[in-house]
Amino acid sequence: MSYCIQCIGTNIPQKIPVNVLLNPANEADNLFGPTEVDAMSHRPKIVMRSPEKHPITGLVEISVSLNESRPRGIAVEVQGAMGLDLSADVLEEICRRGGTFGLPGRIWANSHTLSL
Repeated sequence: MSYCIQCIGTNIPQKIPVNVLLNPANEADNLFGPTEVDAMSHRPKIVMRSPEKHPITGLVEISVSLNESRPRGIAVEVQGAMGLDLSADVLEEICRRGGTFGLPGRIWANSHTLSL
């Protein structure tokens, strides 16, 4: 049985779909155009895409890459997340501690919903 998140109302989904790209090869793989992280294309990079929290439609794109110039050695960029309360420092610390693939869920949970 399949349900649409928009139709359920107050039910919180147990899973959200996430598309993961490792070292994307070209600019077409980036939904929002070139980013600061793309300037270092020779560095390892993970790009994750997931849906926005209901009622907002669209996608959130999270780019995580190695960056020795940052205090934690990791650069995290989030695009498309409306009302996100998490700072870049918090997201970098989460990645540094091994929670990179949990970022889409954290961002989804911490995004504000629009009051209609």
